[in-house]
Amino acid sequence: MKRVAFILTPILLLCSTFLGIAFLKLSRSQPAAFGPIDLAELSFRPHPGTRLPLTESLVDEDGRSVSLGTYFTKVPVILVLEYLRCTSLCGVTLRNLIGDTLHGIPLQPGRDYQLVAVSIDPRDRPHDAASALKTYAALLDRSTDKSGLHFLTGRSASVRSIAEAVGFPYRYDPLLDAYIHPAGFIIAAPDGVISRYLEGFSASPQQIIGAISDAEQDKSQGPLTRLLLLCHIQGAPLGRWTIPIMAAFTIANLAAGFTVMAIFIAIKRRRYG
Repeated sequence: MKRVAFILTPILLLCSTFLGIAFLKLSRSQPAAFGPIDLAELSFRPHPGTRLPLTESLVDEDGRSVSLGTYFTKVPVILVLEYLRCTSLCGVTLRNLIGDTLHGIPLQPGRDYQLVAVSIDPRDRPHDAASALKTYAALLDRSTDKSGLHFLTGRSASVRSIAEAVGFPYRYDPLLDAYIHPAGFIIAAPDGVISRYLEGFSASPQQIIGAISDAEQDKSQGPLTRLLLLCHIQGAPLGRWTIPIMAAFTIANLAAGFTVMAIFIAIKRRRYG
């Protein structure tokens, strides 16, 4: 039986290798949704100390034209760039930020900070923003009082200007009908100067309180830890090495699986055969 396993193992490894090569060729024949992407090009490019373009025109949940500066008065602003159709990290980021972190701290929206979410998708409309406001206000137990929470839409040029000031690169892929962009948000001082970057899809209460306190004192600093965490559609290739790596994992998994099966069968036959 050992001899059988010895013979079967290389044969099965060879078969799994051919399967992996076939998978690789098939994958290459499919059009990639994204072209080759340098992760560094689509991660945050921190600009602490930069003043946001407060004159840029946006649209609020009621369809009224407003400037970004409308929300910069006497308290710091948590600024989130996202889009309401996102099925990946945007919703996770906002839910973690609002439902978990902000809900659990003693600071109050409107009184201690403003939360401004700006959609990067020009297809989002005021009614989409109004629906999002209702959803996220409920996470703060503020179904009736929505002061301090704002969901804005706007023209591509205006949003792009804000994103460039933040250092928030994003790209739309028509094949997937999705945007790829960094995960995280910033906190700005009342005068519109970027104070802190909080990268990733969650932040601790201590981080938020500390960042708001720094913004109140007009202190600026970049992220403590750089994260290459992107919001994108699951399965979208992020570079020329994605498919070879997937193929390598497939080959390894198949080979391991067949090898274990062959050895198990050989041992079983030896014991009971």
